Amino acid sequence: MSQSFTTFEYLQSPVWVFDIERKAIVWANSAALPLWEAENLDELTARDLGRDMSDAVEATLNDYLQMFNRGEALKLWWSYSPKSKVKNALCHFSGIPLADGRLAMLVHVIAEEASLRRELAFSDGSNLALLFSSEGMLLSANRAFIHAFGEQLDSLATFVGDINLAHKWLEDASKNGIVNRRKLCWTGRNYDWFNIDGKWLADKQQLLLSLVNISQEKEQLKQAKYQSEHDYLTGLLNRRGMINAIHASQHTSQPYTLLFLDIDGFKLINDTYGHAIGDKMLRAIAIRLSEIVKFNGLLARFGGDEFIIQLDQRQIDDPARFARALIANLNKPFHLKEVGELSIGCSIGMANFPTDAKKIETLITQADMAMHRAKLRGRNRCHHFSPEMAEDLYRKMTLRHHLTLAMDAEAFELYYQPIVDLKNNRLGGFEALIRWYDEDLGQVAPSEFIPLAEETGQIVPLGKWTLKQACMQLSSWNKTYGKRFTVSVNLSRAQLHASLAAYIGTLLEQYDISPSQLALELTESAMLQEYDEAKQCLVDLAELGIELHLDDFGTGYSSLSQLQNLPITMVKLDQSFVQANTQSSRAIVEATCAICDKLSLKLVAEGVETLEQLEFIQSCQFDYCQGYYLGKPMPAHELEQRQFNLFNVIPKAS
Repeated sequence: MSQSFTTFEYLQSPVWVFDIERKAIVWANSAALPLWEAENLDELTARDLGRDMSDAVEATLNDYLQMFNRGEALKLWWSYSPKSKVKNALCHFSGIPLADGRLAMLVHVIAEEASLRRELAFSDGSNLALLFSSEGMLLSANRAFIHAFGEQLDSLATFVGDINLAHKWLEDASKNGIVNRRKLCWTGRNYDWFNIDGKWLADKQQLLLSLVNISQEKEQLKQAKYQSEHDYLTGLLNRRGMINAIHASQHTSQPYTLLFLDIDGFKLINDTYGHAIGDKMLRAIAIRLSEIVKFNGLLARFGGDEFIIQLDQRQIDDPARFARALIANLNKPFHLKEVGELSIGCSIGMANFPTDAKKIETLITQADMAMHRAKLRGRNRCHHFSPEMAEDLYRKMTLRHHLTLAMDAEAFELYYQPIVDLKNNRLGGFEALIRWYDEDLGQVAPSEFIPLAEETGQIVPLGKWTLKQACMQLSSWNKTYGKRFTVSVNLSRAQLHASLAAYIGTLLEQYDISPSQLALELTESAMLQEYDEAKQCLVDLAELGIELHLDDFGTGYSSLSQLQNLPITMVKLDQSFVQANTQSSRAIVEATCAICDKLSLKLVAEGVETLEQLEFIQSCQFDYCQGYYLGKPMPAHELEQRQFNLFNVIPKAS
């Protein structure tokens, strides 16, 4: 009989043939002998393997035989016990004919436990078998099950934990032939998760369950799910965890408020003390927030220094008051051993479910918008979402897209507003003001698109375009009118870099313009940000012979000691002081005149719109003025078409 199996002898992996009916190995190759603790083939084939075989194992093998008769094969981890030593091997089982025509089982060992322990960790509970009577009583458990869990189990009802469920399994199995479940079951020793394949043995009226213990896999999946839904630094829920938790509870449709909290001043802590201290600060913040929120809702770290809180309105009837309490608590100093006490603030945005939105993702966006509005209004406060915020954001997104298109097409125009020399009542020059008309958006105000360009970094190429256009116009007027006068151009802080002076020098040379014809205007805040770097750039520009004007004077935070050290030649008083008809505003105007006189700075009044305003600034001995009373901003061609009389005396206003 063994002669027909000699082709398997040359395989390096263990192979044997098992006669299921006789419950004996009828042939094995040399590689199989060490696995079975056998000295030779004759000793192995003489063993009676059915002597200690349980009914569960016998039923399992008979089930396999039916599969082999149908031409099926299977691969699984198998436990066997040669000389009472429990071993595990990953085996391939298939049918093979014997000499007498009966079908036996060909076993091919793919891997042993020792060589595949990692794979076995997920499959260690396979090859477990339980055999139950039609009444659900345990008839037999195979050796692998007994070895793993003992012999305390007595019935299917005990195994599944419910007598009614046990009866249903038996009923389904007898009717359909199979039962497939994934369930947490009691083994007689502990609860474990199993993949369960049940087959009804109709001839014996018994239920055979083949089990794979997946408890370790379930635990690893549980750990993986926990890690994917929690923040590693604080242990709080993360964004995904918060969204999943809210989705899971949202079927109740109970109203809640979503708070979006951003720490004010956290970047300064990171920059000053480093990220390690920043991380400790975040953990301290998370602990304090957890103590405040407690059972009133869910708390998550959204990312960076941002947190999200879901407040159940059944617990918190005044979310705004709760938000203010959060702010007050976070305002209290934090003590870190390494650096001592640190103080922070926070800004909070709020949105309500379901009144503001029904989707959690939308609520987060709305609360985020409201948080940014709180920051704009001074920080360390809370603000509730309103539809206008969404409209503002949509407008901003639309503007950003159209601004990008306009930059590519250079779809801008410069308008020029006259600046009058009050010493001789003649035209002193122009201020170049950028204008943008969009076919879809209409006329877009500079106050709207200039801050957006600064935010996106587009202000630098836009500023270069403005300088070039102004120089081209100056060159044209120089040739047309034969007189050289000044055009002032506004600069952003972002343009004050080392290469600016060289770029402007190239423009002056290219368009044959005297440096004295070009003036550059900057606001107080732009000049004083990163003062040392800005000062060097301004010095380089002044060395070219370009005039530097300080714009919107009085609205920033100038230090007079810094101003006198900057190469400024002219100050432009903000129009709010010129137009305000109050004693205090007049006092500020007069004080500014005195300061500029002492610092030898020329002075321009902006926003002159009435005769009364003009007469007042004339009485204060201003050098120049501009405003709608004297001339509104116009494109160059319109100025020329109106025959602006660029060099004639402008009539006295009084």
